Amino acid sequence: MRFAFGLGLILLTTISSASGEPRSNRDEKKVAKPYGVFSSKVTPKSATHPLCKGQLLRTSWSNLEPQQGRYDFSDIDRQIEMATRGNRNAESLAFSLAISAGLGGSAQGPNYPAWLIDEGVETMPIQFRGKEGLVPKMWDPRFQKRLKELADAVSQKFANDNRLQLVYVPQATANGVEGHFNGTSNAVLTRNGLTADVWVGAVKQAAMVFADAFDTCAIAVEVHEVLGSPEIPMRILTELNQDPRYGDQIGAGMWWISGGTRYQPALVRALKNYPGDIYGQIIGNSSQPYRFGDKSEDFTTVYRQAIELEVRYLEAWNFEFDFNTQNQNIENFNKYAHEKYAMGIANPRTPSFVKPKVTTQGFRRLRQRPQR
Repeated sequence: MRFAFGLGLILLTTISSASGEPRSNRDEKKVAKPYGVFSSKVTPKSATHPLCKGQLLRTSWSNLEPQQGRYDFSDIDRQIEMATRGNRNAESLAFSLAISAGLGGSAQGPNYPAWLIDEGVETMPIQFRGKEGLVPKMWDPRFQKRLKELADAVSQKFANDNRLQLVYVPQATANGVEGHFNGTSNAVLTRNGLTADVWVGAVKQAAMVFADAFDTCAIAVEVHEVLGSPEIPMRILTELNQDPRYGDQIGAGMWWISGGTRYQPALVRALKNYPGDIYGQIIGNSSQPYRFGDKSEDFTTVYRQAIELEVRYLEAWNFEFDFNTQNQNIENFNKYAHEKYAMGIANPRTPSFVKPKVTTQGFRRLRQRPQR
């Protein structure tokens, strides 16, 4: 208990110093907020697709900072170059950014840099997709210090690029962006020091650091139930939303929109009453019908759920843009989002969405077709 109290005091002190006083220029700068359907991965076809509103740049902390203080932006540059190559409207492209700081699932190893551990950042064991590994304890002050340095360095990379509109907060979790430890027991997490107060403090600190660094971008904290509780992620979102220093700059990320409510139903209900912005990602692609509508195999429930939850921004898998599987539905959602979030129409007419005519067998052929 004495250790937990001391750690909490250190964390609160760090939060205070990280966020600082309200800055006079925050109200003078307009925060860009994306809306409509983006691609969850940069591909040549998604980048030039006329209905794609923007591209998610995905990378890892280990790629960006392989050595402490020495940054390598080649992974981001490669994706931006791919998105702009052959694009007649390259200057009007929009980007969002997700940096993984967790275990990840790649053969290259964890998504956080190894030097964090070498310099003494504490870790804890977790399981992800059936594999065991270690993640940094996100509440370790040394982790938070290095995360702030990362935020500052990456923000300088984009200092003069107003195409970046949304940044996800990196989290020391299973996949490093989503706020979950799925596959790890609550007993293991609590035994390693994770409590509601500790987790709320750590994620809030990281969110404020990124909001300060990217002060003209929207910031999203991806949320999942933690320790089996929807109250922990909602406490993070609510306290950030009520902080006058950030207003509505910081919103919720929801990377599991499926059109169903069987997964994390309490958190779905809570998000319905959340007053801030929600930035979503579809849980799968339309060649996986079993993942949608609580196994009703109705992909269109995704769009209807997004509208019900007032999701302003939706990342579809690049599959939909590469193979033109959802053009009419994406166009309808984009039009609705434009009316509501760009034009300010409070209750635009809800569009209709139709099931694609391509069968599962047809989808299989599409996936096997070589891309040009």
